[in-house]
Amino acid sequence: MVSEVPEGDAWVWNDGVMISESAERAFSSVVGTGIAPLLKSHGFRKQKLTFTRDRGGLTDVVNLQRSAGNSHESIRFYVNCGVYSAEFARVVGRVPQERPKEVDCQFRRRIEHLAPGIGPHVTVTADTDVSAVAEQLRAALVAALDVLGELDGPDAVARAADSDIDFDVFRYRLASGDVIGAREQFARARIEFGSEERWPRLEAQFRKAEAEYEISAI
Repeated sequence: MVSEVPEGDAWVWNDGVMISESAERAFSSVVGTGIAPLLKSHGFRKQKLTFTRDRGGLTDVVNLQRSAGNSHESIRFYVNCGVYSAEFARVVGRVPQERPKEVDCQFRRRIEHLAPGIGPHVTVTADTDVSAVAEQLRAALVAALDVLGELDGPDAVARAADSDIDFDVFRYRLASGDVIGAREQFARARIEFGSEERWPRLEAQFRKAEAEYEISAI
């Protein structure tokens, strides 16, 4: 069966989805005129849709994640931000990544949680005002980079964790001697999740980590 190609603008295939070349051009222009130059000026290097910056043991990561549900005529994408600490990885017994991806970062946030005035995703079409979208993203990225820059080491990365059931953070606190922080994390987790059916499994994870370091923190 041969798919019918819409008339008008040229069309291209991307990850098995037929997308308007104009929408693809708009996306490329937003990246090329708004995102890439700004991040490059702040010391980032680009590889495909991921930008990384080394800060002496810390790696800042900005990743553009294209939606799997993009339609023929529009491209939706998300901006993921993170900070990876090699020392954090070593402390919890992991092999540090030389080229960490966003998913490897111990601190991870979507840009809408770091910057005002931007939604959870950006959508571009052939009719998109590229200059306006690029400017919006530049402003949001400047705000996000300020937040990333405040994380100046593994302790700061651990403090910035937004989940009290992040067991790597719990392990880091135990391994680095922050018993009070570990105890407070467990207490918050018990308050938030203690009434849920999964709590016994979560508590078992805390106790397993506690046993690994032979420290009483619960």
